Amino acid sequence: MNKEDLILQKLESMDADLQVVRSEVKDVRSEMSDRMDKIESKLEDVNAELRDMRDDASEMKVNQAKQAGDLHTLEAKMDGKLQTLDSKLDGLIENMRDRKLETNERWKIGGIIVSCGVAVLSLILSILTRIGR
Repeated sequence: MNKEDLILQKLESMDADLQVVRSEVKDVRSEMSDRMDKIESKLEDVNAELRDMRDDASEMKVNQAKQAGDLHTLEAKMDGKLQTLDSKLDGLIENMRDRKLETNERWKIGGIIVSCGVAVLSLILSILTRIGR
């Protein structure tokens, strides 16, 4: 064999090695592509879950703000109702005091009238007893 044949033989073996390396590179590329696709699909799933969590958190914040507003409204209504009840109760107590004072005044007036009536009767009896003697 001469040098040219050796070179050709070497080139053919290198060509065969190159073909093997190229096929291995293609296999690695396809495997990497498959892995990247899987990673991207998992990443999309994680992103979708994250979006759902953010939406849920936003909804919870909105509900919390709404409940805080409702609670504030209820507190304001209850404060108003309690103030109204307090003023009505004060009015009732004041009214009862006035009635008690009126009743006491009526008894005093009635007592004065009865005393006057007794005095007049005493005077009449006294006059009648003097006349009758």
